[in-house]
Amino acid sequence: SLIIFAGIVAGLPNAIANTFKLLSTGEMGIFLIIIMIVFMIAVVGCIIFVEQGQRRIPVQYAKRVVGRKMYGGQSTHLPLKINTSGVIPPIFASSIMMFPATIGSFIAIAWMQNIVSAITPGSIIYEVLFVGLIFFFCYFYTAITFNPDDVAENMKKYGGYIPGIRPGKRTADYIERVLTRITLGGAIYVSAVCVLPSILISKFNVPFYFGGTALLIVVGVAIDTVSQIESHMLTRHYEGFLKKGGDRIKGRF
Repeated sequence: SLIIFAGIVAGLPNAIANTFKLLSTGEMGIFLIIIMIVFMIAVVGCIIFVEQGQRRIPVQYAKRVVGRKMYGGQSTHLPLKINTSGVIPPIFASSIMMFPATIGSFIAIAWMQNIVSAITPGSIIYEVLFVGLIFFFCYFYTAITFNPDDVAENMKKYGGYIPGIRPGKRTADYIERVLTRITLGGAIYVSAVCVLPSILISKFNVPFYFGGTALLIVVGVAIDTVSQIESHMLTRHYEGFLKKGGDRIKGRF
């Protein structure tokens, strides 16, 4: 994802230069450019809002007494992201949609060329297949990265339960049902972000560099990278704190 992110960002200066060139030659009006910028900012804001969104399932831990101390009893939640699969579905879907064109460039067969021309970007067939692949990879990637049975088993092992839901199989079924609904919303969101800007850009014949897929990849990878950096910095902060505390204790002896 970072490699694709770097490739998209590296082409940004050239895209800006081409936009100013079209503006100077009169091929694009200033009003259209303003509309494009406002639309792009709105799409970025929508991506950030949804990527940070979570469905929090309440989790309660039972109280237990160990020796003279009481443990548990606190309330927490199980966070489920709306877009669990991230930027993987549009990347895989785009790669698969490019495969027929790649094969068609090497094989000069009439029916193959007809297929390539039918699924060119911007056509109805292309967009329908692209959305279908996005839905498939959203559910597929979520299924292989998140196992409700393991989550329910770990909750049961440590005395956790969802209020109103019996621990074990019932909890796993409930989490899977919630995750399926969330994934549907995430797939619709990813499809809308990837397809609608591309349709609008092709409709107005705008030679603009950033489509919906590129914006989703750039913003999604940036958010994930910042989150990982913050997590590592927080971990290093605690490690440094513990190390300093250990050195002070050793100094006393």
